[in-house]
Amino acid sequence: MLYLDTSALLKLYVLEQGSEFVQKKISSQNDPLPVWEIQEMELFNALQLKVFWNELSPTEIEHQLALFNQRRDSGFYYTPEIRRAQLMNNFRKLSALTPETGCRTMNVLHVAMACQLQAAEFISFDERQKKLAVMAGLDVPDISD
Repeated sequence: MLYLDTSALLKLYVLEQGSEFVQKKISSQNDPLPVWEIQEMELFNALQLKVFWNELSPTEIEHQLALFNQRRDSGFYYTPEIRRAQLMNNFRKLSALTPETGCRTMNVLHVAMACQLQAAEFISFDERQKKLAVMAGLDVPDISD
């Protein structure tokens, strides 16, 4: 199963550098993608920021949010069960690496969740987060468009 951090998930809705890579990775597997509440919140806000930055219109955002909901309802995404105690344990261990990686809270949280889900691959466009994911034992593919 693939785990997309929010920087990768956003590329399914906004054409950016790396979007083609994410699309290829998604189409190369059949498993539904885990999208938990934090990712959904981050995605929704990232799309709204595109309006603030005049990169997308409110109508375009409405269309993308409808597409997200359609994909979730059709089983393209699933909401994983969160074992909160395990997630916090993973988070604490990984956050001890922050002095070395420079990761922010949400970066650590995504890696902790990917570890909990035993993701086959962790896809991110954040170099610090990718470093942490590798340190956590996750497979991080080389991203090239």
